[in-house]
Amino acid sequence: MATEQSTTSYKGVNIAVPVLPVELHVMPDFTGRVVLYIENGRVKADRRLRDEEHICAIDTFIEMAREMGLQLNEVAN
Repeated sequence: MATEQSTTSYKGVNIAVPVLPVELHVMPDFTGRVVLYIENGRVKADRRLRDEEHICAIDTFIEMAREMGLQLNEVAN
């Protein structure tokens, strides 16, 4: 089976875009979102996200919470 590798152009030169082969641990009829943890170009872990799960950086989470009117207090150890 031949696969076409996509290219990108940089300063007028076409460069092949690297392809990372990934094996996912999902059923063949799966439709949804998956989070991958990649280290040194290799998939170390994958996790299927449920419909009610969302991902964001902690600063985005804090901003969203504040916009909803939640008060956040830091707790020092």
